[in-house]
Formats: sequence, C-alpha cells, structure tokens
Amino acid sequence: MHLGQFREALVAGIALGGLYGLLPISIVLSYRISRTIAFVHAGIAAIAALTYWLLAVNNPLLPKEVIVWSDGTSFGTRPQIDPILALLIVCFAGLLAGGAYGAFVMSRRVSSASPLTLTIVSLGTMMVLLGTSGVLAVQPEVTPPSPFGSGSVRIANVNLTASKVATVLVVIVVSLLLALWLQTTHAGLCVQALADDIEAGVWCGIRLQLIGTGVYAASGLLAAFAGVLIAVTAGPNPDDMVILFLRGLALAVVGGMRSLPLALASAVLLGITETCLVVGVFGDVPGPMEELIISTMLLGGVLLVARLRRDRVFLLERQAL
Repeated sequence: MHLGQFREALVAGIALGGLYGLLPISIVLSYRISRTIAFVHAGIAAIAALTYWLLAVNNPLLPKEVIVWSDGTSFGTRPQIDPILALLIVCFAGLLAGGAYGAFVMSRRVSSASPLTLTIVSLGTMMVLLGTSGVLAVQPEVTPPSPFGSGSVRIANVNLTASKVATVLVVIVVSLLLALWLQTTHAGLCVQALADDIEAGVWCGIRLQLIGTGVYAASGLLAAFAGVLIAVTAGPNPDDMVILFLRGLALAVVGGMRSLPLALASAVLLGITETCLVVGVFGDVPGPMEELIISTMLLGGVLLVARLRRDRVFLLERQAL
C-alpha cells in the first residue's frame, strides 16, 4: 500500500465523485414524481455529449460534416462555436427534451399505466436516442474543449481541471438549491406530496402533469449538463454514458431512490475508492480487478440499503412487477 498518495487521491476522488453525483440527482427527482426509472436521462446525456462535440470542436484535421451516410453522402457542417454558447444550447435542448418527455409520461392517460410499463417506455426512448449516434460524424476518442477553460486549480498538491472544480461546485449548489426549493416553495411541497402518495396528491388538487413536466425538464437539463462534463473529461462515447448512468442508478438506489444526501455521499465514496485504485494507493491493481471491486462495492451498498430500508426502497407497486 502507498498511503502517502492517499491525500492526493482523496482530493481527486472528491472531484470524480462530483461527476458521479449529477446523474443520481436526475434519477431521484424523476423517480419521486413518477415511480419509474428514467433511463431516458442516459439518452439525453449521450445526445447532449454528441451535440456539444459537434458544436464546440474546432479542429481543422477533423471532418466538418454533421451526418455521414453509409453511401458516403453527408449532411450539414459543424458550426464550431464558442464552448460556453454550445453548453447553453445543449442544456436548453436537454430542458426541452426532458420537459417534452415529462409532458407525455405524466399526461392523464399515460401516467395511469403501471410503473413497469413506463420504465420500459423510458428504456425504449433511451435506445432510440442512443441509436442516433450511429449516423453522427463524431469521433469519441477526441475530447471537446471545456466550457470552463483549460486552466487548473492546485489543491493539496493535486492539479484539478477547471471542469472538475466546476462540477463539484455545481453539484453542491444544485443540491442546496434543490433542498431549499423542496422545503420552502409550494411546487416543492407538491413534489414531496406526490412522492409520498401520487393518488392522494392528485385528489387534493395537485396538477400532476404540470409538476411532473417541470421536474422532468429540470432533470433533463441536469442530464444534459452531465453529458457535457463527461464529454470533456472522457470523450462523448455513448457506451460510456450508459455505464455511468448505471452507476448513477446504483448510487440513487443506495440513497433509497429518495435521499439525495445519501446518494451524493455514496458518489463521493465511489469516486475516492476508484481514484485510490487507479493511482495505486492499494498497490498495483489490474484494470479488470478495479472494475470488479467497484461493481462489488455498488452491489454491496444496494443490498445493504435494501436490507436496512426495506419499506422505502423500490417503491414500484408490487402488482406491477
């Protein structure tokens, strides 16, 4: 073991945990309002990453086409705009996409379907969104420029990129604002009421479609922002988005699909553990073993929470399963 590296791994792991913590926020918000697993957010994150790449990459050595068909014909050219403007466009598109999906699934006719059916619809929507990546002229191995610049911040002898620092700050600010909104606003109290009992909330006059659309819209914006951050860190590979979404889903489950603080704390712990394994705090650990340890850790957390909070985990109705 190389415990001398633990302080550096701790700082870098907290930054990585911030990246892992964005998607669980979207998942928990959507679940509390609809009792479904919002796989659609993985699709939104993937499309956001690809779109940001197409908008922001400015490299004369790369093809400028947006779409390339199998017969060699192409469509459109990359605008190569400022990364900040590209981020705003992508996040706004995520807001609209999340809101449109929310308006559909929270409508009176569709929302009456079983949670399992709605989850399958969300999964199918994700697959459709991921399927569009095959025609886009995106090179996943090329990372786009960060909207937060190329600078770095040195903390405890660790150089953190501006994107990682911004990610941690965004997660902290979003979590605080979300907690304040849920506790002090009428809309937030309506969300909590619907999370406890949708049918009772509707009978009390809460406008389910309006509140649900707003929650899905906000979740879509966060998913799009997460997609951009993942793209500038590891590249816009849709397969990576699915893997990260599944990790985010596991973290949300560790939080009981209700507790954001617990999910975010688990994200930080996961980030620290992964960083320690990568930098060699526990010695030379092969790549496959790293993934096995992380997966086992997530599974253990899920089983532990399911054991301790049996009555509050997986609020899908039993008859729907």
